[in-house]
Amino acid sequence: MGSVVIAERTIHYHTVAGGAAGAGHKVLYVHGTGCNGQVWLPHMTAISDAHTPIAIDLPGHGGSPGFGFRGVGDYTYFVVELSKALGWNRFVLAGHSLGGAIALLAALYHGKLLDGLILVDTGARLRVDQALLRGGCAAAEAGRAPATDRSWGFASGTSQSVVDAVQNLTGDTDPEVTYQDWIADDTFDVMSRLKDIRVPTLAMCGAQDRLTPVKYHQFLAAQIPGCRLEIVEEAGHWMFWEQPETFTRTVRSFLDCLPAQ
Repeated sequence: MGSVVIAERTIHYHTVAGGAAGAGHKVLYVHGTGCNGQVWLPHMTAISDAHTPIAIDLPGHGGSPGFGFRGVGDYTYFVVELSKALGWNRFVLAGHSLGGAIALLAALYHGKLLDGLILVDTGARLRVDQALLRGGCAAAEAGRAPATDRSWGFASGTSQSVVDAVQNLTGDTDPEVTYQDWIADDTFDVMSRLKDIRVPTLAMCGAQDRLTPVKYHQFLAAQIPGCRLEIVEEAGHWMFWEQPETFTRTVRSFLDCLPAQ
């Protein structure tokens, strides 16, 4: 674990013990709405023998104090600046949901920094269901975590232990921050610009994802030149927790196909 100061904000990031530090590709992981970088730790541990992973806590999330933002561009700034603070001249950027939107903006504005792009359960436009927005607003006003419906995030056959593990990692996020994240999602739209991305890209989606469905990822694959598409069965919006072996195997294959650093 570590932290840096960016624009007078302390930004926390996660590392994993063991493995081959500095080996392979440097991979920066970005979490989604109302989450923190801990959600990536099991996967990061699984690839750390061959690559160098780090996961950011976005402003207002996890160990990064303060408030979040209502726009994806603001979050993107801190992700890119973290890579610079780490001394990473080139790296692979991986993002889940809101994190995928951040990754797409980074590819559009800072593509020369990226060796690859991994887009996980996300989309070029992230319209949020009105019921979720209303629930998020009510939770923020009441200062309590919103009620959860597992069908939004997980496949029907996903073990409750997996659902509980994810919720335990994300349950401490300030509901006001989570609501701001939902607004950032809902206002994000780069559908007309995907063709301008010139970064090797992997798009992955759970077949039962209700929040960012398969069609979002088919659009990514159709519009981003050379984008590789993987649909993971028996998984929802938390595909990398629901089917971790498949996710890690696919990410390893993608990283192995990238030019060596």
